[in-house]
Amino acid sequence: MTQYLGMDIGGTEIKYGLINHDGEISETQRKKTPMDSLDHFIEAIGDIYDAFADEIEGMAISMPGIIHSKTGYAVHGGTLEYIKNMNMVELLESRCPTTIHIENDGKAAALGELWKGHFQEIQNGVILVLGTGIGGGILINGQVLKGTHHSAGEFSFIKTNVDKSDDQDYMFGFQNGLRKLFKTVSKRKDIPLEEIDGHLVFQLAEEGDPVILECLNAYCRTLAVQIFNFQTILDPEKILISGGISKAPLLIELIKKNVAEVFQEKNTELFYAPIIEKSKNGNRANIIGALYNYKLNEGLSF
Repeated sequence: MTQYLGMDIGGTEIKYGLINHDGEISETQRKKTPMDSLDHFIEAIGDIYDAFADEIEGMAISMPGIIHSKTGYAVHGGTLEYIKNMNMVELLESRCPTTIHIENDGKAAALGELWKGHFQEIQNGVILVLGTGIGGGILINGQVLKGTHHSAGEFSFIKTNVDKSDDQDYMFGFQNGLRKLFKTVSKRKDIPLEEIDGHLVFQLAEEGDPVILECLNAYCRTLAVQIFNFQTILDPEKILISGGISKAPLLIELIKKNVAEVFQEKNTELFYAPIIEKSKNGNRANIIGALYNYKLNEGLSF
């Protein structure tokens, strides 16, 4: 069966693996994302390609930033600050001589759920990808919304404080990014920041640590307030939660609890609350969605 090299490029690591025509992924591997220069980034992608070059028909890539998915032009690369106003497909194809298509990570996650997940049976939905920032995808009338300038779903940039609108610390991606959660835990528990990750946070939470539970509840509270805002604007049937930490059942439980509380506040009780679910494909949704985008662009059958 035809195989492709799927990549999910994030601000911390690159997840990659073979994916077949039907969207079935073999075991994925991980490589640290170079953060220092474009040259090192392209070479890292090239090294991965070299290991699979004889096995694949092309590369399907998900990455952060405002991406023109038809052309591969990147207005910016999100946390990859060395990517700005350049055609990433052309740059990567010069190093990796194969067909390449690239989609924004949040939209790829939505496409993955539309093709093989919890968006299959609905018309309107939102997916939130919780990570270094907040990735997102919007499903409207059964189609993933790209927007006039390909920037629909760039939830990280939502401003959350009118008095400090020019302070990036008050953007949604910083308020609900994992760095903020980990910094809070580090300060409250006096644990070095470099020792904190999602696994440790939820391990302590499952053990009943009251400080950790308080930090997680506060994190989910701010998330629930933005979920209410999404509901007033888009009125989705479902909001899916994705990203590495979404594997923790406690996270979904706390999000549901806080969403229920927010929707019972004065005036907010006028709105229907969306269904909150963990994404079906988890952290594989981006690679599955990247292949969906590849097949759309190439006119391949599903």
